[in-house]
Amino acid sequence: MNTTQLSLDGRWLLSGSGARPVPSIPAEVPGNIERDLERAGLIPDPFFGTNAEAVRPYEFNNWEYSREFELPADFPAAADLVFEAIDCVSEISINGHKVGETKNAFIRHRFAVDEFLLRGQTNRITVRIQSPLLVAAAIPLDHHCFAQPWNFESLMLRKPAHAFGWDIAPRLPLGGIWRSVRLEERPANRMRSCYIDVCKNTTAERATLSMSYDFVTELTEWKMFDVEISGRCGDSCFVHREQREFTAGCIRFEVDHPRLWYPANYGEQAIYEVDITISYQGKTLLVHHTTVGIRTVRLVYDETPGNFVFRFEINSVPIMVKGSNWVPADALHSRDAERTIPILELFRELGCNMLRVWGGGVYESAEFYDYCDRHGIMVWQDFMMACGAYPQTGEFLENFRTECEWAVAELRRHPALVLWAGDNEVDQFVAALDDGRKPSANRLTREVIPQVLNRLDPGRPYLPSSPYISPGAEALGHTDLECPEQHVWGPRDYFKSPFYADNPAAFISETGYHGSPSVESIRKFISPEKLWPGLGNPEWDAHSTTYNYRIKLMYDQIIEFFGFEPENLEDFVCASQIVQAEAKKFFIENVRGKKWRKSGVLWWNVMDCWPQFSDAVVDYYFDRKLAFSYIKRSQQPLLGMIGEWRNWGHEVIVTSDLLESVSGTIEVADAETGERFFEGAFNVPANNRCVAGFFRLPNHDRRLLLIRWRRNDGGPDAEGFNHFVTGRPAYDFARYRDRWLKFLR
Repeated sequence: MNTTQLSLDGRWLLSGSGARPVPSIPAEVPGNIERDLERAGLIPDPFFGTNAEAVRPYEFNNWEYSREFELPADFPAAADLVFEAIDCVSEISINGHKVGETKNAFIRHRFAVDEFLLRGQTNRITVRIQSPLLVAAAIPLDHHCFAQPWNFESLMLRKPAHAFGWDIAPRLPLGGIWRSVRLEERPANRMRSCYIDVCKNTTAERATLSMSYDFVTELTEWKMFDVEISGRCGDSCFVHREQREFTAGCIRFEVDHPRLWYPANYGEQAIYEVDITISYQGKTLLVHHTTVGIRTVRLVYDETPGNFVFRFEINSVPIMVKGSNWVPADALHSRDAERTIPILELFRELGCNMLRVWGGGVYESAEFYDYCDRHGIMVWQDFMMACGAYPQTGEFLENFRTECEWAVAELRRHPALVLWAGDNEVDQFVAALDDGRKPSANRLTREVIPQVLNRLDPGRPYLPSSPYISPGAEALGHTDLECPEQHVWGPRDYFKSPFYADNPAAFISETGYHGSPSVESIRKFISPEKLWPGLGNPEWDAHSTTYNYRIKLMYDQIIEFFGFEPENLEDFVCASQIVQAEAKKFFIENVRGKKWRKSGVLWWNVMDCWPQFSDAVVDYYFDRKLAFSYIKRSQQPLLGMIGEWRNWGHEVIVTSDLLESVSGTIEVADAETGERFFEGAFNVPANNRCVAGFFRLPNHDRRLLLIRWRRNDGGPDAEGFNHFVTGRPAYDFARYRDRWLKFLR
């Protein structure tokens, strides 16, 4: 049943009072204050050069958004004002009457405004947003709290942590009304909450579903409601009817021979469209539409040293995870909507079957999760905390509890969501302080989130932190690098050093390597006179984003791999992209070649949220780095690869994420000379790996080897291609650039 709505998106007015007064200027909603200031000519483009520094004086302003709107005379009497998101602490008024306030940038806010609206007349809405700096400064800081030196403010407020500066984002914390605003009819008969969960005993023969529901009705007395649940997915459908005496309850029912939901390449992405109809004495009170993907999810976890396990199973099928971390689509979130789906298309093209929504960003839009559902991209969902010891006060816990309740209720219907994670690196951060604090004492992740999940989504796996330091690991004094799931960063030295090659993690949820954007992209955010050199360059430092050591590190990584220091921008970019591409390829294949001792890698990361020098493989302007094509090959479901040198040579390995055994032939040859080093057959079991053979080659011999294979059955992707660079650094840059790259692009 459709409800009457009136969008309040579009042109507003914005003014600022305080340290840097701003007279009334045009503003866009959805929008960010920084964008409005730039359009008004008050600040330069904050994404160029060192211009982000120009925003700093405005951080101490309070802001007022306002607009007038005409409300039709027949607009329903019962109406809600709905803000999809306001960043952050605000007060909302309509026609001079306060209707609500906000203190959380992550969640939807809904206010009943029935008596405040003037129907058939002009109305005025005002949103006053307080300075995030002044709000944070007024909150006492506990000794427990700790953060990175440049963003302590992020601890005190429920707004995106990256907004105060991060290694992937600039400091741009002004906020704004960054998602849509609308007036919406509040029907007398409406569903308040509804969730269809999938019970653990579900199989391909029969699924058991459990629907909890809670609806509001205009009836003041009743006897028996008729509840009908009908669903359809292609040729599979179900209808279940019951009579219920109350407006809330839980109904369990079964679906014979369901179409099951699987991640990409493991099966179909079956989504049932479901209508729940509530009737009384033959009259339909409401129809609620939702979706359900029928699948079970299990996280197999073992932290026994030497026997680490961290493995996802969907419908009892072990899944080899190949994916990446999702950072904000844009540092200014009002641009997220236009960028989200194009970025998700990159994940899909790369062959990613999982992404991790990183805890320093935001909960993403419904369109984001719907896309993941329908394309088989599993979602690891962090709650929004990162790299800090957060407040444990009652007020903060309650604000966070409200956020968790909203996020869980909003996202739980999505089958792609396979894991809730409490935060990003908070356990690791607290343990590294080495001052007696215990990760297990964090009430946010050990108390609040589990309580919310137990009430609202008890069936989905939960990991208290990433990486998670369990009570057992804590008692033994283990660090995050002694746990089954790890963020593998380390020294950022040669990417095949023992730290990376011999890492014991069963699952790597972060690891990355820097790669320069293209010359064309650099020219878009660096001044012409500052394009080169990179070292000691304030604009390059600004776009390495709080971590200006990153530029020197990129030089060092080039020197390690190629044995020279670039003397011009073009060589720097090319060399840096080659090193990054080889590193990301190694990180992925080092995991896939050890299937099932290792069960997944989420490398960092696909896309930049602003122009910068980073680990991303696609820059802010959607210009792909060399690593994109290397990763795409390394994430093929059936992959031929070469193991690292040992015992005088290399193994030829075939790893498969297909659910049927595959046989075929594979060969390895020198790209330049055509000399064959291996030619043979392989037979790889379903969802497993095999060693097809071995060939000898001196470890000092630097060659580009091309790997080609062909399936005997001529199935999908019957032929495949990969490469491997033999020997040890330093490699000849001119040879790689001028002779090898033509085989690999």
